[in-house]
Amino acid sequence: MHYILFAENEITPHANTWVNPILGITQFNKAAHTQAVTGLKKSLKVLEKILSNKTYLVGERITLADIAVSTSLYLPFKLVLDAGFRKEHPNLSRWYTTLINQPAFKKVLGDVTLADVAVEYTPPKKEKKEQPKKEQSKKEAKSKEDDAEVEEEEKPAPKPRSKLDSLPPSSFILDEWKRFYSNNDTRPTAINWFWEHFDPVGYSIWRVDYKYNNELAKVFMSSNLIGGFFNRLERARKYAFGSLIVLGEDNANSIAGYFLIRGQEVPEEVSDAADYESYNFQKVDHTNSSVKSSFEDYIAWDGFLDGKKFADGKIFK
Repeated sequence: MHYILFAENEITPHANTWVNPILGITQFNKAAHTQAVTGLKKSLKVLEKILSNKTYLVGERITLADIAVSTSLYLPFKLVLDAGFRKEHPNLSRWYTTLINQPAFKKVLGDVTLADVAVEYTPPKKEKKEQPKKEQSKKEAKSKEDDAEVEEEEKPAPKPRSKLDSLPPSSFILDEWKRFYSNNDTRPTAINWFWEHFDPVGYSIWRVDYKYNNELAKVFMSSNLIGGFFNRLERARKYAFGSLIVLGEDNANSIAGYFLIRGQEVPEEVSDAADYESYNFQKVDHTNSSVKSSFEDYIAWDGFLDGKKFADGKIFK
């Protein structure tokens, strides 16, 4: 399960951003491309280390983990992970070539050709624009007007506003808090700012705990779970701030944290996220001294939290 999520969250998004423009599926964006290349290579560096003393990802035979991760790498190995890259990642390359040469893999993928030299994105040639005619008949003009009206009618209806936008204005400006938190020491500066400006009517604080901590294994995989959850919360970015932390160590860790949310209920922007049901959201009373102290610990990322050592964490902002 963890490797499936790793493939879904840490490989496929980067691979698609890198490869799809080459295939003409999506538009090329230089900043996104650079970030995708860096992100994918970082993820593959993790796999290279894991495979340094393993034949397969889990156990001594091919499992769903190998299938999920290897298939997510099909196009990257075919197009951009060239001979130079494979030389620098011998364990990953050995694992991948072992898999694609298995009869079951060949039956589905055929003979996979690995990239010798990375394919680079080539922008399409610009088509010459026809010079507009100086004169246009009334019939042609009327036709264009009709087409414009049809196009206007076919435009999708504007997306409905969030219910949270209808709440009374709050004195607590979430974007200001996010900037202040990012640009200042958490203790005591950012924490003091937070309590000086916090509006308990316009916002609520929620304790968040992962429901399946007994299934967690490696710390980096637990961190990837958090990252995947945050990726699915894009609609809530305007209305929420959160800190989720991995506590403990490999094969003995848990995920917990706090969210600050606009309003007094968990909004649709959060509850609609695919991973929401894997977490327990419990509204807490910020006037309770133990709750207040715990909230501060979880956004400061220092020392022991709930008796467990900080291992890794991510901020949703």
